[in-house]
This record gives sequence, C-alpha cells and structure tokens, in this order.
Amino acid sequence: GEREQRKGSGAREATMSVRPSGAFSAGVQDMPPEGGFRKIDMSRYLSKAGIDRGPKGWQLWAGTALLISYGYYRIGQYNIEKNQQAMQERKVRYALAPVLQAEADREYMMRENANLAKEAEVMKDVAGWKVGMSPYFSGKWMPRAIAQLDRSTK
Repeated sequence: GEREQRKGSGAREATMSVRPSGAFSAGVQDMPPEGGFRKIDMSRYLSKAGIDRGPKGWQLWAGTALLISYGYYRIGQYNIEKNQQAMQERKVRYALAPVLQAEADREYMMRENANLAKEAEVMKDVAGWKVGMSPYFSGKWMPRAIAQLDRSTK
C-alpha cells in the first residue's frame, strides 16, 4: 500500500518547484578591488595615428571592384579567343566540306556501280526488268541504303 501511494504522488512531486531556503537569498557579490582595476594598455594594439585596424571601407570596396572588373575583363578576353578559335575551326570545316563530299560521292558511285552489276546478274532472267530502275514511283531521287546487297562478305 505504501509503495502504491508513493507512485501515485510521485507525478505531483515532480511537477512542483522547489523554493530555496532563506540562507540562499542573501548572496555575496564579487566586487572590484579598492581603487578599481588597473588600466589596460591598448597602445600596442593601435597605431600612433589613432585607431587604424585594417583598410578603410572605401578601400575594401575599391579593391573588390578592381578584382571583379579584372575578372570580367579576363572572361571577356577568353570568350573572344574562344570565338576566334571556333571561327577558325568552322572555316576549316567549310574548306574541307567539298573535298569530303567529293570523296563520299566517289565511294557512293563505286558502291552503286557494284550494286547495279550485282542486280543485273541476279535479275538477268526476269523479263522486262530494268537495271537501276526504282520499284517506287515517287518521282524523287533517293540514294540507296548504305548496306551492300552482297551480305556474304561479312
């Protein structure tokens, strides 16, 4: 019975505040010594011209503005150089395009002639077959697919 009574009253005891006794109310305050503390010598931390603790605000702003301006200048110069390099590469590509196209056309014609010869050989017994004639009647010229007709070469 006594334990159960303590359990039930324990919740109330935990929420109650404890008041200090009268001995704690009159505390002793720590005071400075008679005549006060000695003066702190700040002259070694300050310059002779007064309080000089680093650059002034306008100097910080000017330095930051100069650094940012220089950075933007360098970015601009890099962009100009990059654009000139890209222009040179485009000029080279434009100059090489006809040569590369002629080479591709030559390779296409070699493949086309080989395909036409193969077609003539395969379709020689078919009456009315015209070699090279498209089976589609769209009226538009379309190059053949890149894959060769002779798949046995793989």
